[in-house]
Amino acid sequence: MELLYSEDYSVQELSAAQTRKIFDKSLAKSFGISAKEFIDNYRAGKYEDRDDCDFMSLLMLLPFTCYSVEYGKRQ
Repeated sequence: MELLYSEDYSVQELSAAQTRKIFDKSLAKSFGISAKEFIDNYRAGKYEDRDDCDFMSLLMLLPFTCYSVEYGKRQ
């Protein structure tokens, strides 16, 4: 298997603040709620039956927002 490499490939790193903006905008568009509401709903099991692309994209982006620092340890 040959690995392909291109000098033209670039990666843009985003800060947590930039990632939060993307997350919050996507969340507002797809769900119409805040990050806190989304995280609370997720922890309460309200999205157990969701497996659509919008939902999965938000879940994959969530760790990069650092919202877990704010909301992760809430009981």
